[in-house]
Parts: sequence; C-alpha cells; structure tokens
Amino acid sequence: MASTSLTSNSYLINNLSHDFSFRRESIFNKESNIILTISCKKNIIVAWKDISHLEAIGNYTIFHFTDGKKLLVSRTMKIFLPKLDSEIFVRIHKSFTVNLNHISKFDVREEMFVQLRDGSKISISRRKKKDFIEKARRYFSNFRIN
Repeated sequence: MASTSLTSNSYLINNLSHDFSFRRESIFNKESNIILTISCKKNIIVAWKDISHLEAIGNYTIFHFTDGKKLLVSRTMKIFLPKLDSEIFVRIHKSFTVNLNHISKFDVREEMFVQLRDGSKISISRRKKKDFIEKARRYFSNFRIN
C-alpha cells in the first residue's frame, strides 16, 4: 500500500513539474509574449497582441497599448524590433512600427497613411511603402491592394 501511495505521489509531482515547465515555456513563447527590458534591473512581460504601435523618439521608445496606456522605455526601437514578429509588426516610418492586427484602414496611393483602431493616423514613408505593401498583402490575404 505504501508503494502505491509513493507511486501516486510521484505521478502527482511529475505532473505538477511538467505543468509548471509548460506554463513557464508559454510565458516566454515568442508567439504570444515578449520581454521588455526597461532598465538593467527591470523586465516586464507583455503580450504582443496588446501592443498597438511603437514610436521612436531619439534614444527612447514609446509602446502604445490597445487599452490607451503608454510605456516609455529608454532604449531605441531598433533593439526591440528583433523581439517582435516581423510579419505582424511593420516599420512604416523612421519613427513608427505598427501592429497589423490593429489597423482599421490604410491608403498607399495618395495620402500614404495607416489608421489604427484607436483613431491614430500615422504616415507611411516613401522608403517603407514597398515593405508595408508586401507584408500587408501577406497578412491580409483576403485584401486586394492595387
């Protein structure tokens, strides 16, 4: 009886440790979350789907979230771009990277802008236009861009 109890406890412990490692992996999964290094002592975990767009101002980056909150980080946007999925986050200007999930409308012919769901209107630079169109075509496969 004691051996049965020990076996069931071992099974329980193994399942708990497996469950914990699964949760730990999902927290750091690039597909759902990113780790933002705010300073040399502070990191935060953010779901990429909650990021509306990034704005670069000199050596600072402002993260704009879907709930209207902003986070100012004293690092350049260039540092964060490799951590983001390049098929979803597109740099449309020297100072802006947008999450394609949060675009409500865009114009690449005349005004060259992207409008986000929160109402923000961001210009697309001439140099970034081609890359934006290619990534938008892939992402919005049901769209036809003329």
